Amino acid sequence: MDLKIVLAIVLFLSPFGIEGLPNGLSFDYYSKSCPQVEKIVRDAMNAKVASDPKTPAAILRLVFHDCQVGGCDGSVLLNINDKKHDAEFDSPKNFGIRNRELIDEIKTKIEKVCPQKVSCADTLVLAARDGVAIAGGPTIKVPLGRKDTTTPHTREEADKGLPRNNVDLTKALQVFFQEVGITLEEVVAIIGAHTLGKTHCDGLKERLYLNSTKLPPGNEAEFVKYLKKTCPKGGPNQFTTTLDLDPTPQSFDNKYYVNVLNGHGLISLDAEIARDPRSIDIVKKFAKDQEAFFEVFSSAFVKISTLAVLTGDKGIVRKKCSVLN
Repeated sequence: MDLKIVLAIVLFLSPFGIEGLPNGLSFDYYSKSCPQVEKIVRDAMNAKVASDPKTPAAILRLVFHDCQVGGCDGSVLLNINDKKHDAEFDSPKNFGIRNRELIDEIKTKIEKVCPQKVSCADTLVLAARDGVAIAGGPTIKVPLGRKDTTTPHTREEADKGLPRNNVDLTKALQVFFQEVGITLEEVVAIIGAHTLGKTHCDGLKERLYLNSTKLPPGNEAEFVKYLKKTCPKGGPNQFTTTLDLDPTPQSFDNKYYVNVLNGHGLISLDAEIARDPRSIDIVKKFAKDQEAFFEVFSSAFVKISTLAVLTGDKGIVRKKCSVLN
């Protein structure tokens, strides 16, 4: 059996239904109403990644941002043209978010085969799941049946719900444990999503210039010097200069953990998990055992992607993801 195929069925104590899933979600939700949906999404993602290998990182970030603001309900996909309503997507914490239009494109393909059956929230989760697999990561079995919100979330909610670039491990544990119910090991695995993608110099300014003037020990000190040279304080290219989050930014692998152990963690949290006694043994485990990382990441992904979902008549299926019906 291919160990990359991880059946991430999460069994944990919660107010959820059978097998630890929110009531209304199931692994065969579309087996009769739209059995082709997973193939449609997978084919579309394969085609997109072939032309833009950065797509998996973009969609993975997109689904996490959707789920962290009011739950996994497709709100981040909405374009709201209302001067009285500052939309969720307008939050500066969504800076750099891209490829929202890809979910609309995939949804259009689904609508041609299964009109008004598959939600935008489910489409986004499937696209993120497939992006991880296409980039070389685990194939995660995700429950489906989410519905889309009829009330878009606000910029204020996003400002409050999305983490700052300088979030520390203690805060991450508080948020994830209280709101999602994931373990310390799962938190370290979710942070490992930084195996994909890039960040802008603006995302490093708090770590480099506001948190401390004292250099960390060893290899990390030299890396911080390099970062300060690349991203000088008040430099003119804060929003245009980008740095890879790990040495293989288009591959979902465990090189991220090897990198942070070598003192090359890019953002504050990356560096912290390689030093903190609560997390360092887990980091070392994932650096040595990629399959262990894949398994724990899959478990955490399922938990996060079922956060505060709308099911049944609590939500709708939008025809187009960027607009309300």
